[in-house]
Amino acid sequence: MLNRTFAGVLILVLAAGPIFADYKISQQTVIETMTFESTTYSKGVRQRREQKIDFGGDAEKAAIMANAMPNFIEISQCDLKQDVTLSEAKKSYFIDYYDWSSLPPEVRKRRPNQKIEIKGTVTVSSTVTDSGKSQTMFGFKARWLKSVTAFDQSADSCDGRKNVKIETEGWFIDLSLDQQSCKVPRAPVEVGGFCRPKLVLKAAQDPGFLLEGTTKIYDNDKLQGTTNIKTTALSRATLDPALFEIPKDWTEVDALSELMPGFSNVARDNSATTIIGNSNRSSSVKTIAVDFFSGNASKVDQAELRSYISQRVSAAGMSGFPINSQAEISSGKFANVIGVELKKVKESGGAKIGGLFGKVTGNSDVVKLGDSEAEIVVTIYGADGKTVVASMAATEKVKGKGTDAVKAALDKVLGSLLDKIK
Repeated sequence: MLNRTFAGVLILVLAAGPIFADYKISQQTVIETMTFESTTYSKGVRQRREQKIDFGGDAEKAAIMANAMPNFIEISQCDLKQDVTLSEAKKSYFIDYYDWSSLPPEVRKRRPNQKIEIKGTVTVSSTVTDSGKSQTMFGFKARWLKSVTAFDQSADSCDGRKNVKIETEGWFIDLSLDQQSCKVPRAPVEVGGFCRPKLVLKAAQDPGFLLEGTTKIYDNDKLQGTTNIKTTALSRATLDPALFEIPKDWTEVDALSELMPGFSNVARDNSATTIIGNSNRSSSVKTIAVDFFSGNASKVDQAELRSYISQRVSAAGMSGFPINSQAEISSGKFANVIGVELKKVKESGGAKIGGLFGKVTGNSDVVKLGDSEAEIVVTIYGADGKTVVASMAATEKVKGKGTDAVKAALDKVLGSLLDKIK
């Protein structure tokens, strides 16, 4: 399954094009009936990316994707070794660091829940072949090149062994001086994920910035999808530095999934009973731990799903807390614990494109709709995390990703289970 594991690497290889002073570029990317309109702003070693999607009048797809893929703004701050995702709707942001293994103490103290496990490696190598053809485009000398980037993820990494290849062929240009390019390797990204492989750069030939061409993605030598990219505008006006900064008074979140539609930032702590109130009332509510999933968890976005369960718990009048370690359960500070076993998660080929395919188009969460099926068992445990209070199984098939199928299955049983512990 092509998922978000390689998303940050793809920005490094394809999107972090060199820049000359400031520039703004608009591009159009077509994937079957979906058209992506993206705008990239660059200043020095910083970059801002915005995008929107046109589904060709298909209202059903537009409605589904509005939740699956909101129009976030992405800012790369190479000088600070971090990427920032902004949600204008929530006035919140998530920081993804290029190297989670060496965060300074002040960062760990500020965001204690931002805990990432480094496991395994993903080795990246890229080569460029020049056809010798050239022409002038937008005032630049463009060369017809073929760029091939290979990703080899080790068997001991978070999601197991993966072999992915990206082939891009088209018109490329050089937009900057070499010293203005971002040289910092970025840690592979999994949206909301708590486990990353270590990035190893084996070879990194840079073709420059793709103005027009075609990109193909292969998983174990099997073609997964094709995108056609075309530049519609390019200008070099001086840009406001504020475009590349985090807005003042916005809220930082612990996981990218917290920026997704429907996620509610409920005030909570690690105690079994949390006091939530306003000027008129206060009430005592149970705090429920959401444990890590067991079973076939590598095929879903576990962090997004645990946050989703937390939302459902909060909507039921309690407080859901996705734990960061088993030690938190052992402390006995939770009234109950929710565990989920993924018995089966099956995705059709159409649903497997995922975040890697999306990064080619400038969006980190693009999916190509297909059928997915999930079979799960949800168990409510006592405060010790071992005593079974209630358990229910569910199977559901939906049009979308495996994560969507698990959500649908959760919806079938969570209400009844939560009623048993209110």
